[in-house]
Amino acid sequence: MASAPPNLPQDSWLGRVLRLRKEKAPPHPAPVRRSPNPPPIKESAPAQNDVRTTFSRATELHRQGRFEEAIALYRGLVQAQPARLDIQRLLTFALLQAGQAKEAMACARHACEMHPARPEAHLLVGAVQQVKRDWLGALETYESVRQMAPSCGEASYLAGKVLASLGRHAEALERYTQALELDPTATDARIHRARAFARLGREAEALEDCDRLVAAQPKQVSHLLLKGGILLDAGRHEQAMVVADEALALSPRLFEAHFLRGQGLEGLGAYEEARKAFNMALSCAPQRYEVLARLAGLERRRHQPGFSAALCDIALALDPDNIDVHYERAAARRELGQLCEALDDIEAVLKHVPDEVQVLALKSQLLLDLGQVDEARTCMDTAFLADPSAPFIQYLRARDNLARRNWSEGWAGFESRLPFAPLSHEALPFSRWNGLDRPGDLIVVGEASLSEMLLFARLLRTLCDQGLRVHLLVPPEHMALLRRVDARVQVISDISQIDPLTPGLFWVPMGSLPGLISPDPAGWPRPPYLPVDSERVVRWRYLQEDAPEKLRIGICWADDAARPENAGRSIPLSAFAPLAQMQDVQLISLQAGPGAAELDHVPFADRIIRLDPRRDADGAFIDTSAILQHLDLVVTGDLALSHLAGARGRPVFTALRIAPRWYWGYEGAHTPFYPDMTLFRQSRVGEWGDVFARIAESVTTRLDERRAAVQAIISSS
Repeated sequence: MASAPPNLPQDSWLGRVLRLRKEKAPPHPAPVRRSPNPPPIKESAPAQNDVRTTFSRATELHRQGRFEEAIALYRGLVQAQPARLDIQRLLTFALLQAGQAKEAMACARHACEMHPARPEAHLLVGAVQQVKRDWLGALETYESVRQMAPSCGEASYLAGKVLASLGRHAEALERYTQALELDPTATDARIHRARAFARLGREAEALEDCDRLVAAQPKQVSHLLLKGGILLDAGRHEQAMVVADEALALSPRLFEAHFLRGQGLEGLGAYEEARKAFNMALSCAPQRYEVLARLAGLERRRHQPGFSAALCDIALALDPDNIDVHYERAAARRELGQLCEALDDIEAVLKHVPDEVQVLALKSQLLLDLGQVDEARTCMDTAFLADPSAPFIQYLRARDNLARRNWSEGWAGFESRLPFAPLSHEALPFSRWNGLDRPGDLIVVGEASLSEMLLFARLLRTLCDQGLRVHLLVPPEHMALLRRVDARVQVISDISQIDPLTPGLFWVPMGSLPGLISPDPAGWPRPPYLPVDSERVVRWRYLQEDAPEKLRIGICWADDAARPENAGRSIPLSAFAPLAQMQDVQLISLQAGPGAAELDHVPFADRIIRLDPRRDADGAFIDTSAILQHLDLVVTGDLALSHLAGARGRPVFTALRIAPRWYWGYEGAHTPFYPDMTLFRQSRVGEWGDVFARIAESVTTRLDERRAAVQAIISSS
């Protein structure tokens, strides 16, 4: 018997059709290739002695993609030898590949009528149903074959594939296992079982199947890539890179291996090396546009959103419907402040994957950025219904609840932040405090954001008032400042300073304290709760002596703009112009870092006092905290300085974007956290002019009140 066409795989005789499509989607019909002047093909039955020659000719045409010509010959062969199932099978495949699904089904059903006892004939019907996305029909067909022929491992394997397409991975795993019990050498079944194990979180078993595949076929790079992908999904980036290198040793120009290696490097934070690996992958396969999406994401993580968006533009010019690229461009555009354009990209993605949680999460963030808080909440709730276990969606909803002052519900959901909020130390090797047990010693772990550490630090006093021995674990640069919150708190930066055998030792993240001890901020200790170093106050006394008659205003305008979460919070220094134009005001720059360079580019630079750039060298805000004592007012954005001034009980005006971070809420001029703070909110996205006009009016009011007070003193004297 002649062999099947060489372009069709041999390990699974139905694989030739099923591999025309992705695992969860049907194929687009393959284009029919016609020769310029194809010779006419008669469908009359060939003579018996010409059957072998005709069959060889048909399979050759089939292999070349000349489906219509192959189909004509196959039909003639079926007329000549109607009992040959292999010819009927190839005719069915050719019809499917030519996009003639209806004719393929008729052919498959005819094969069943001719061979009712042959499971292979019935599997043909299932294959056609599967290509037509009739998943339940295909599953019913494959299950009936399993009942009819229990020893047919192919039926179990194909039933497993359909179950996987339906998202029923546990059932799919059972079918793959049954197929392997019938034939332990069934490569396809083992490949798909490894994937099913991985989807079910059974990583060790998935890798065991991969190792068996590699042992059986050590030169087959696809097995290594499967293993590498599973390791990558499990976060085992170094091991994934080792596997990628093994694949590259077998095939140095293999796109997938370079791509895998790049993802491993990216996961390890080696962005420059990852970039090289992705570029190598692109050089191996320039038509693989998905690597451009990955490169775009990498550039965004390297804080280059403009370059990221440009890469996405290139990729979309080549492949306009690539949803991965649209998503990456949306994320980059958000960081660039191109909010409406980013939302357009997200909508393009949601047309294809309306329930994708990651995409809905980004959409909800964009809606918040645009000030559409109710629409954003609806989007969050849609994502939550799609996957209630997704931590980031839980975190977004928690922040929204806190912004709406739904304290109990907000703090309960706030625990989902931990995967996204790096701590000063990873989970400690002793029990986490639940708020109920009475600890002997309690280690409070400061979280990465200094803003939130300053916000929550007052709760350390509450713990001490309850008689607890409290230790605060924070990065070294924050020790000097936070040590002043309460003398009863031992502030450390190294956990080795604590004996792990101390009886009753517990730990707790600082951001978890509100939910454990005081959900309503009305019950928190009131500012000021951050005393200042008196010696440093004296050191900066000259600020008050230089211009005693003027209203001294400390200003700060920029945070670390390179961090995506800070997008939109910084303010251009030029927005402070209305304050600089006021005659009885003295502006003092409290800006540090790259943002200070703006002082060289504004026309009112000479109206701003610049302080010693070496201030705070021995600890974050340690000098700035003392400087606040000599100021009449602080004007800043949604920055850590705002929290510092609030914790010190100093008057502060905070300029906020239209939808600021959760602790400022969505409306109002006041916050329950800092009674001496006034909030000035944008009325339109990205526009600061109106905000600073209102701030200038409030400053004028303060000046008038000050003049009136001075005049009253003069009059009384």
